[in-house]
This record gives sequence, structure tokens and C-alpha cells, in this order.
Amino acid sequence: MDKNYGHIPLPQDYNENALHLLVQSPRVLYVYWELSPGLKNVLSERKGIQLRLNVQGQGPYFTTDLDLSKKSHYFSGVEPGLSYNCEIGIVDIGNEFYPLLRSNTVVSPLERPVGECGLDWEADPLSPATFSSSSWYSGD
Repeated sequence: MDKNYGHIPLPQDYNENALHLLVQSPRVLYVYWELSPGLKNVLSERKGIQLRLNVQGQGPYFTTDLDLSKKSHYFSGVEPGLSYNCEIGIVDIGNEFYPLLRSNTVVSPLERPVGECGLDWEADPLSPATFSSSSWYSGD
């Protein structure tokens, strides 16, 4: 609270177009968005508005119709260890998808410890791990 001005409320919306993707867990991603009044009006007159989750470099992974009254969505059952982005777009009569907004890219983490991921490095339990500004090293 600012002593000179009292309580300054945050606006409910910023009247901008934004789409953000976050990792909630290795198998769940969360996307939230804001649509400007202009884009909302255009989309409200259209059919075939979709929210797409894409695997980076492979294309659509999951597609759902976009409910304009909502501002977020959870994607469950995603594959850990892959890079994802999300898009809001329109599907035309010929089933072509035209993206209007694209999110940031996130990487869903693996579900198992590093030692089970096939990496050869294993820590020596009797040797203390030490951190230097340039790297981790074990022992002394």
C-alpha cells in the first residue's frame, strides 16, 4: 500500500492479447490468456475457435474448442521431457487452422531422478559435493 495514495487496485484486465504456458507438473501444463475487447468481439462472431497444445517441431498434440468465457485451461496427460507451446486460432471450413496467438515454449520435466535417465555420472556418497562458480565437482 502506498502511504501517499492509499490502496491502488490492479486492473481486472489489461486489454491486451496474451497467451502464457506454464508447467504445473511433468504431466500437466497450465495455459492462461487475455484477449483484447476487439479480438474477443471478432472471435465471438466466429465458429471454430480452438486452443491447441503443440509439441515443438512435431505439431498439434491436443486440441480443444476455446470457451471465450474462460481465461485458462489445464492440459493433463502430457508427455514428460518434451517442449510444448500453445496457440489460439480459427479453423476454417476446410479444416485449416490459422493461429492468432502463440505462447512461450516450456519443457515438461522428466518424472524420474537424473540417475534413472541414462546418464553415466553418479555421485560418490563418501565424497562431499562442492560448488565453485564454474562447475560442480565431487571430492577432495
